[in-house]
Amino acid sequence: MITVIKHGLSMMIPFILVGGLSNALLYLPIQSYQQFICESNFKWISYLLSIMVQGTFGIFSIATVVALSLSYAMEKNEPYELNGMYVMVALGAFCTQLNIGTERFNINELGVSSCFSAIVVTLVSCFLFHKLRKIRAFTLEEFTIGMEGIAVNAIQSMVPALLIIFFFAVCNKVLVELTGAANINQLLSYLLCQLFEDIQDESGFFSGILYTLLLHMLWYLGFHGSNILEPVALSKFQFTDNGQIFSKDFFDVFVVMGGCGTTICVLLLLLIFYRSHRMGNLAKVASFTVVFNINEVLNFGIPIILNPVFVIPFMVTPMVSFVVSYGAVYFGLVPNMANKIDWTTPILLSGYVATGSIRGSILQMVCIVLGMLIYAPFIRIHIRMEERRAKVQLREVISQLQACEERRENPRFLTRTDKVGLMCKVLLKDLKNDIENEEIYLLYQPQVDNEGKCIGAEALLRWEHPLYGFIYPPLIVYLAKEGDILPKLEKKIFEMAVKAINQTAKQYNGEFKISVNITAKSLLWDIDDCIQEFEEKYEVSPKKLWIEITEQDMISKADVIINKINKLKSMGHTLIIDDFGMGYTSLLYLQSNFFNIVKLDGSLIRDILTNTTNQKIVASIVELGEKLNVKVIAEYVETKEQCQLLEELGCNLYQGYFFSKPISLEDFIKELKRRNEPFVVSNTQN
Repeated sequence: MITVIKHGLSMMIPFILVGGLSNALLYLPIQSYQQFICESNFKWISYLLSIMVQGTFGIFSIATVVALSLSYAMEKNEPYELNGMYVMVALGAFCTQLNIGTERFNINELGVSSCFSAIVVTLVSCFLFHKLRKIRAFTLEEFTIGMEGIAVNAIQSMVPALLIIFFFAVCNKVLVELTGAANINQLLSYLLCQLFEDIQDESGFFSGILYTLLLHMLWYLGFHGSNILEPVALSKFQFTDNGQIFSKDFFDVFVVMGGCGTTICVLLLLLIFYRSHRMGNLAKVASFTVVFNINEVLNFGIPIILNPVFVIPFMVTPMVSFVVSYGAVYFGLVPNMANKIDWTTPILLSGYVATGSIRGSILQMVCIVLGMLIYAPFIRIHIRMEERRAKVQLREVISQLQACEERRENPRFLTRTDKVGLMCKVLLKDLKNDIENEEIYLLYQPQVDNEGKCIGAEALLRWEHPLYGFIYPPLIVYLAKEGDILPKLEKKIFEMAVKAINQTAKQYNGEFKISVNITAKSLLWDIDDCIQEFEEKYEVSPKKLWIEITEQDMISKADVIINKINKLKSMGHTLIIDDFGMGYTSLLYLQSNFFNIVKLDGSLIRDILTNTTNQKIVASIVELGEKLNVKVIAEYVETKEQCQLLEELGCNLYQGYFFSKPISLEDFIKELKRRNEPFVVSNTQN
């Protein structure tokens, strides 16, 4: 349920931001501005802002029901066509207990005041709907045979929906008869108001402490505390000039600066000390809204809400701000509230306007500094925990991807709505940005012959995510293929590889090559024209760029692939079959006479010392290669013994950690010179 609430309220961020910013612009306490939007020629501005506020905050509870019910369905990984049923049932249950069509109905309860009941009713109704849908007697399956998918879901949802909405109608009737309250929200408001009625303090210190504590407890648990406690604020803490210090306006000005939890402190810490971190980027996005005390971007983006790391600072910082501000006013250091302001009034301006003194703004700054000191260690703890958690999640995705690879299944991560699917969608989005920002890069693993001479290197794609760390390369390729950005990724890879050849040739005069992997899907776009463009741009010979085909999984489109391969070879490129075994597809492409080199499947090399069958397969491939004038490269060579055995079997080209791990271009050039210098000297002497 915690995840459902967190994700559901996160969906509400755009909705809340539109309403909050519209409200801020509507009530901005600058006299010249207010006169401007109230003039006859510009009243349309205030009119538009007003209907935007009502179009969002006026139906806040309805939007909450929709967001939470969708979140619940996604968490249960329900099919897309069933998500709408969850929304319909939750809306019916919620609206039933509002007494719509009777004298008890209050249209304002469609807005922010019914937020608590919206959350409770939605969670309960979705839970019941999920359970009842599993009872076959309620789904009428025998009547839906042969129908279309949407109609099937609708009919199978009829009985569960009827039972759930009837249940909430009965509950509401019982509630009315027993308590006199029209609905859950009114009952909660009455109980909360009674709680504060028992507190007797003229200055409002103790009631202010309780209000601050309760509101932040509710907010931390995912409930919109300000909306739930709004009846208390309206009845108990209205702004007056009778000398009472605490009021809702006092609370807005000096306690919830930047939003609940005094999150302006978090924003400033991130902008000052963590600008290059992922959360620093989040803070930049949230900056404009936090100034107007709208902090949903931070609350659910970090997240702060429902995060055990932040429970202490989230509760303590507002309490400290309250005590310090109350004391400053009580002892006359800062004037008492002189003017009523709106909660979206920007920080510092609100302190000045509310008290009529610059000392109000100074008091706000003092509280913000204290809050930053409180939040600072918890932000560091959160970042460390987030990094550990992210790596665990990444390992889970990689594990599932590897399992699919072993079974030769095509993963469907991007269509899933669970944690794996959501994470892959985030990674895809970040991959798109990092391709454009040139954050991906290549490393180069040298390839060596049996005499120790370096013939070149394979270019290997690398991507270091700011949160998840180094991303498993096959996962990068999967995301690019399934996310339809493979051409964009490969253009960047080929440009980097061709540019690397150009830079290497300037520092090394001997023969070398750099090979680049492509997939069968790569051959379905104009990759040949792209390669030619970069070779002309950087003045690189196609003979220095070798191309490895890493997949042979598109037999049905063999003609398309063969035509593209033919063109690449005619351009002068050497073509390699990667992961070569004894399968039908590998032999089919070898028969085509387009490939000059085969690279042995790593599974043949890893246990070649102990597996005699693998030794025979390698020997057979080498013998076949000699007859067809095709060279053989063995990768994953990690020991001297493996290298010696491969040489005995006739394989004379190697790649693996025994010779070198993947290295930077600069180190590859050094390795090229180091390994090949003796051969250059020997040739010169001869």
